[in-house]
Amino acid sequence: MGAAIELEPRDVAEHLFEDYHFLHIEGYLVQNKSLIQHALQTAKKKGLQVSLDLASFNVVEENRDFLHEIVKNYVDILFANEEEAKAFTGLTDGAALHRLSEFSNVAVLKLGSKGSIIKHQDRVVEVAATEAVSRDTTGAGDLYASGFLFGLIHGLPIEQCGEIASLLAGRVIEVIGPKIDDQAWKDINQQVMKYVN
Repeated sequence: MGAAIELEPRDVAEHLFEDYHFLHIEGYLVQNKSLIQHALQTAKKKGLQVSLDLASFNVVEENRDFLHEIVKNYVDILFANEEEAKAFTGLTDGAALHRLSEFSNVAVLKLGSKGSIIKHQDRVVEVAATEAVSRDTTGAGDLYASGFLFGLIHGLPIEQCGEIASLLAGRVIEVIGPKIDDQAWKDINQQVMKYVN
């Protein structure tokens, strides 16, 4: 969102993809189809894994055909909450997760206070939600995805990727808006480093 919506394919040069392993796409940007298509093609050309967060059931409903096309052809890691998964697959709960996994190597179904379910190849992992007093859910999906990808980047098992994701999402819903203060980040960093070290 923001300035990224004004980018054009020519603004995203190939060298920007060098020395990276992942490209993450926020679903809100699919309105800019030429940019997304260019980024996906370049990412695959450079050998990156692609993750996509479906972002909003409205986005999915308005762009279903395009999303199905790019997920089928490019996406390795797919994030969706219950409403987004239903809009994308027409299914709910476990059935939606299994359908999502037909499109991607890793499918993540976020269930809010019920945690999340992750399917990686033939394995299904359930991750509990972090205990939190929810004040505002803004940023929860983004922080979940960033925590999950952090785990993958560090070669952690899927379960631990989900736990880190849940931790970050749980902490951001305790504040108003999407920004966690510096002290909370220090606490989060200490907890996350236990997984990495």
